Amino acid sequence: MKIKNFISGNKDTILILLFAIIVGVLPLITQNDYYIHIGCMIGINILLALGMHAVTGLAGQINMGQYGFYAIGAYTCALISTKLGLGFAPTLLVTIVVSAFFGIIVGIPSLRIEGPYLALCTIGFAESVRLILNSADWAGKANGIMRIPSLEIFGLEMQNKAQSFYFIMAIVVICIIIINNLMRSNYGNRFKAIKDDSLAASVIGINVTKVKLLAFIISSIYGGVAGALYARYAGYINPLIFIQALQTNFMLMVVLGGLGSSWGAVLGAVLVTVVYEYTRAYVQYQKIAFGILMILIVLFLQRGIIGTVAYHKQQKSIADQHKPGGKNPTTEVES
Repeated sequence: MKIKNFISGNKDTILILLFAIIVGVLPLITQNDYYIHIGCMIGINILLALGMHAVTGLAGQINMGQYGFYAIGAYTCALISTKLGLGFAPTLLVTIVVSAFFGIIVGIPSLRIEGPYLALCTIGFAESVRLILNSADWAGKANGIMRIPSLEIFGLEMQNKAQSFYFIMAIVVICIIIINNLMRSNYGNRFKAIKDDSLAASVIGINVTKVKLLAFIISSIYGGVAGALYARYAGYINPLIFIQALQTNFMLMVVLGGLGSSWGAVLGAVLVTVVYEYTRAYVQYQKIAFGILMILIVLFLQRGIIGTVAYHKQQKSIADQHKPGGKNPTTEVES
């Protein structure tokens, strides 16, 4: 293992521990259910943002249908929970399988089309999901599905928002660890190669088809898990929850935090969720404001928050090395 990867792994471990500590003390600091509810929604949105990160941030594919996977996960979980009465653990496993299947279906067009055409294809998929759910008897049509059991694990039910918060965040931490380990693996390097130049990646022997499909599968699974958590947490879902306007939020999360960074997706999810919740009184202006913010980020903050900080740190390091008496760049060492 290279020292660079070892250091990167340690940084991730420290950040995960810091994240877990913040999560652990939040319900202890405030007993306000509204703040804890925002924390729950932050956790769900982190999963959605990480799914977007896998496709757009790592593989460089434009996915505008994440809310479709979100809806599939929510309805799969809700239907299995209410019709079959299964616990959350087996329901989640089925949800992951169903979501992965649709991830493959949506990922297949990415093998032939890219850019705005792929964006339109994924939007079409998500809107089709919403329209089908809105007219299907088995999905409750516009009324949706009610009386969904609350979150539980092996018979232990989450009886209040604080317990739900810990439950959701435990899954979020596991998912962050998985995506970070993936980024440090050979697959992470293949994702980056395809993002930079898929043709060149195929020339050097990377299976572009396999990697692109894997990106969409990861995105669909993370979206499906987020949907399952939301359905069990909210106890009620309907098609109007999963609308195209949500996709603007998800895209804003990964762009604001920094494309290509899982922690950027986490930071973006936190910021966008908090702003969204505290501006609900101005809901008629939210879409306009978020759209303008997206444009400003693209124009003036293209690397996002994490990317901009890392870039300036790198430039400072380079400048220090070229100063008289500065240290030479450290040669990468194999351990």
